[in-house]
Amino acid sequence: MESIELIREWLLEYPLAISILKYLLWVLCIVFIIQLIRRFLRKNLPDTSTRYKSQKGVEIIGYILLVILSFSYFTGSIKDFTIIIGLFTAGIAFTLQELILSIAGSIYIFFVKVYKPGDRIEINGIKGDVIDVDSIYTTMMEIGKWVSTDNYTGRIVKLSNAFVFKGPVYNYSKDFPFI
Repeated sequence: MESIELIREWLLEYPLAISILKYLLWVLCIVFIIQLIRRFLRKNLPDTSTRYKSQKGVEIIGYILLVILSFSYFTGSIKDFTIIIGLFTAGIAFTLQELILSIAGSIYIFFVKVYKPGDRIEINGIKGDVIDVDSIYTTMMEIGKWVSTDNYTGRIVKLSNAFVFKGPVYNYSKDFPFI
């Protein structure tokens, strides 16, 4: 009984300790919930690609929740929190501007149908046949350059999707599938 009284007095004397303990409990709860959701997805999703992507998505959402919890818990004021979030997002946008532009480029390529796999294009001075278009890169089989005529060079080129905004895109087979 005496030890409980000592703990109570110590906690009243150091309120920051209570705050840190509450924060740690919240962090443990969020991490535990993330692990439960990931385990549920691992057992119930049969496709490995979908399972991997969904687990990564849950993990990223969990990290974002932990960052928001940390900022809001230790700043105390919502005004300070919004200033910190504003500065943080400005820094992230500046740092990752090429990545953000690549993702915007992939959305543009998908909706405007600038090119698709199988098209012969020239972009950023590189000519080739499109093999794949993903969220950040366009993969092409290069033609020309150091090989005469329009033969394949044997090189696979990965171009950032941001190049659709930085210069012209020549599509040799968009409306007429024969070159």
